[in-house]
Amino acid sequence: MSKCRKRVIYWLFLVGISLAGGIIADLSLRTEAFPIPIRFLGLAGMILAHFPLKRSGKLLSLLGESKEWGCTTRLVTGDIYQCVRHPHHMAVGIFMPSFGLLIGHIWSFLLISITQWMWIAAFLFLVEEKELVKNFGEEYKAYRRKVPMLFPKPLCVLHVLAKPIGVAKNGLEY
Repeated sequence: MSKCRKRVIYWLFLVGISLAGGIIADLSLRTEAFPIPIRFLGLAGMILAHFPLKRSGKLLSLLGESKEWGCTTRLVTGDIYQCVRHPHHMAVGIFMPSFGLLIGHIWSFLLISITQWMWIAAFLFLVEEKELVKNFGEEYKAYRRKVPMLFPKPLCVLHVLAKPIGVAKNGLEY
């Protein structure tokens, strides 16, 4: 099993712990449910997060020259990756708190939001950024100086998401 597949399984395990902990806390403490408009805000956030998740996955599969599921052997810096270095992690960081809002109770929301952002930050700083520097060297360091890690300029993301993904015959985006 690839290390990338193992990471997804590990992340799903951590999500399960967050969800279970939040739901158990809310049931035990009998917390009040959020108003319906707040829960719909959570649904909207989940839908919004879907677009960069899908786009980054499609780009990596088209351009990343993957040798194993979930990994890439090529540094992708165009399209949404020109706005944010880790669009997939950014989208998970939006999706999971939004899911907490949709569940609609304070402890579920807080535990899911806090733990997901802690795990995202820890993974990026302790694992992924180091691997990217090791694998892509100066090319990644130059890219890192120009593009934010997790919090892009919103107009950049909106501009990119409004365009279809295009791949020329030589494998480069157009």
